[in-house]
Amino acid sequence: MKCPYCGKEAKFLTSKKFYGRDYFNTNVYACYDCDAHVGTHRGSRKPLGNLANAKLRSLRKMCHQHFDTLWKRKGYSRTGAYKWLQKEMNLPPEKAHIGMFREEQCIELLKKFGV
Repeated sequence: MKCPYCGKEAKFLTSKKFYGRDYFNTNVYACYDCDAHVGTHRGSRKPLGNLANAKLRSLRKMCHQHFDTLWKRKGYSRTGAYKWLQKEMNLPPEKAHIGMFREEQCIELLKKFGV
């Protein structure tokens, strides 16, 4: 996986090596030069999204706080919330994941939540 910020190859690390503790058999791709990283699905090398620097990670966290409210507190099923996201952001299903969003997409989604 290449870093979108500097173009260098990201390092593949265990969560224990990256964070200093094991997060249930997860791993991380990291570019130390850019402070960009992304976790993986448990027990695999499959990333949960794409590499994100500190600013993008912060925006994604804010998006998830609002998005998760849809299906945790506002009566949407989790599947229904992702269908809403897909429609609102005009994305195909495979791209309708906050972990794949760029800064502009995060800002657009936050505006839809009135933030």
